Amino acid sequence: MIQRLLKKDFKKNKVIVFTLFTFILLSSMLLSSALTIVTELTGSLDSLFEKAKVPSYVQMYAGDFSQDEINAFSEKNELVKNQQTMTMLNIDGEHLFLQDNGESEVNSIIENSFVKQNKAFDFLLDTRNEIANVGDGEIGVPVYHQQLYNLKLGSKVQVQIGDFNKTYTVTSFIRDAQMNPSLVTSKRFLVSDNDWNELETKLSSQEHLIEFELNDDSSISEFEKQYEASNLPQSGTALTKSLYQILNALTDGIIIAIIILISLLLLLIASLCLRFTILTAIEEDYREIGIMKATGISSKNIRKLYLTKYITIAFGACIGGYLASLAVTNVFTKSMSAYMGLAPKTVISYVLPFLGSLLVFLFVYLFCKLLFRRFKKISTYQALQVGETSGNRKIAHRMQLSGKKHWIGNKSIFIGIREVLTQIKTYILLMLVFAISLFMMSVPFNFLQTIQDDSFISYMGAGESDLRIDVHQMDKYKEEAEEVFNYLTNENVNSDRIEKVASYETGAYQMKNADNELVTIKIESSKDYDVFPLYYTVGKAPQNAKEIALSSMNADEFKASVGDTVIIILDGKEEGLTVSGIYQDVTNGGKTAKGMLKSDDVLWTTYNFNVKDSSKINEIKTELEQTFTHIKITDMDNYINQTLGGIIKQVASLSVVAFVLSLFIVILITSMFFKMILAKEAKNIAIMKSIGISSKILQQQYIVRALFTLLIGIIVGVILTNVLGTQVASLLLSGVSKLTFVTNPLISYLMIPFSLVLVVSVSVYIVSVSIKKINIMLIAE
Repeated sequence: MIQRLLKKDFKKNKVIVFTLFTFILLSSMLLSSALTIVTELTGSLDSLFEKAKVPSYVQMYAGDFSQDEINAFSEKNELVKNQQTMTMLNIDGEHLFLQDNGESEVNSIIENSFVKQNKAFDFLLDTRNEIANVGDGEIGVPVYHQQLYNLKLGSKVQVQIGDFNKTYTVTSFIRDAQMNPSLVTSKRFLVSDNDWNELETKLSSQEHLIEFELNDDSSISEFEKQYEASNLPQSGTALTKSLYQILNALTDGIIIAIIILISLLLLLIASLCLRFTILTAIEEDYREIGIMKATGISSKNIRKLYLTKYITIAFGACIGGYLASLAVTNVFTKSMSAYMGLAPKTVISYVLPFLGSLLVFLFVYLFCKLLFRRFKKISTYQALQVGETSGNRKIAHRMQLSGKKHWIGNKSIFIGIREVLTQIKTYILLMLVFAISLFMMSVPFNFLQTIQDDSFISYMGAGESDLRIDVHQMDKYKEEAEEVFNYLTNENVNSDRIEKVASYETGAYQMKNADNELVTIKIESSKDYDVFPLYYTVGKAPQNAKEIALSSMNADEFKASVGDTVIIILDGKEEGLTVSGIYQDVTNGGKTAKGMLKSDDVLWTTYNFNVKDSSKINEIKTELEQTFTHIKITDMDNYINQTLGGIIKQVASLSVVAFVLSLFIVILITSMFFKMILAKEAKNIAIMKSIGISSKILQQQYIVRALFTLLIGIIVGVILTNVLGTQVASLLLSGVSKLTFVTNPLISYLMIPFSLVLVVSVSVYIVSVSIKKINIMLIAE
């Protein structure tokens, strides 16, 4: 009997059943896909790190050092399993040619270097995740460059340094567990031992990776303290295995978070639709429910009849969503596959996504059971005597079409708005769906616009400027750094070209953490913080040598707030510094600090400056590179796009998907909603047609209802986007606690609302065509 009733009901309400099925399927598919990506990401990272034998701790260093001292430290340290030092031969972009068009890498912010394969650990892998090997005249190119320039096996890489000109053949693409992500601006090219020895005589710039493999990775923090307490090289950046994991997972982690967000929003919409559909069905079947109760059928059996219908829809949709997720996941894991390779699937690869679909099913089931408790409150007498509700009588009384003049001149518009206001509880569903859809469209687009904007540099711990110069190895190139600054500030040479120059010096200091333990921290010092101001979430930049500003992640680690005192070691003595401000930073793992300290041991110096004529930025950049040998100069306009390129590309794709999906949702919900409204108001429509009101005018009234509801939904959606959207986006980036959207008014306030108005108008018009088929015979029924 139940099967027969279900079949009849499904046939009668095809649009409603299809809409509910679609939303539950999409929600199930996206949640299962997100969990599939989680398993793929975890498995791929573990596989990559295991085969590459990623170091537990790495100290980057440029300069002279004693390998014997490092060996002695390692041999005495019980935590160390193995130690090796890799030397990277750095090459300026102007000497490296990767593209077919003959352009060099001079405008790239990527720091390229040549290395030979390691013997013990930290292996560079090929695209089969096997240890890569290249012969003389061959080269292994990072996957980053392969994706950027669409390189193929057999492509040529040219190195041209003065009279030295050599071409290498690409025989492998390199997966580098340390330097894979675009956020890491250093990239390693693999060459043979002989070619490396040859290049060593041509390239004077070298950087060393002092690498340690520990017996137990859980002792990394303990080893880090021991290394920092030693006299071994520490002037460069120190990196740990956990930081490599974060950097490698960041891009795909953001995608996972956005997909889960869309999935939950879809589930919310599905819940709203379920609630509306169920309550409408109960209202329409009130008399039938009363008759069933009068004939002795219990509330429990009536609930079972209705519950079976929606559970059947949910079950089919969740199974379909799970199967669909297995097919579409490849689209989301394309980048992961290129950079890390996909690990072999395990039982968990199928079980975890299935649990996601099961979670959606259980949510729908419990939601339906909660709603169907209403059956207990329906008495037989009330159900048999019930009449139609008339909405809000107060509003209906105030908005009557009597002979008086109204502030809304057009009667169709007036009646449409009046119907929405008098039945506001009914139209709340549609308002919320419109608001959520706009939120789902706007947040990814705003997030994309924000990370593409020049001002995003402030979230990378730096003020917004045109160009930036870095000078490392200050023990060697201090004089050149001073020459650079004098050149930039020389009014005779650059008064009409360069303005607003700021100087920053970074040094290593020891500071006490929340556990009263000494840790090494890099602090940037300057007296020019007001020249290119940084945005502070709390407080302000340091004003004197007794103040310090911390990145949000360092503030959390030191458990420090503005006004608190932190202890730092200066000249062998403990000094208390007051925290003046907290800022956001996604660089260096998000752990940085700013002060106004004086130190003779400067690790590197940075100069930021603006160019008066923006068209001459490249000209000045080239001139500086040719004038000074040991500097790195960065065009800040390109810096964000090159470092966040992978994230930008993924978010751009998801923004388009979210936009199209939201429009599809709006079309389905609008069509379903007004189909049910028309069925419910069929008798009223027949009466109005019988007194001479045309079908066209009635169609206009329903379109006005939809657009007025949409207007309220857009207002609510914009408020939600501005209030909650930034908080959601802040969760996507490590080191950012408060993100301010940079919006494109053309997209946010014109394209998105207009597209919603268009699809809603067309959907209601198509559905309301059925008004022409409603005739006067319905009045008598």
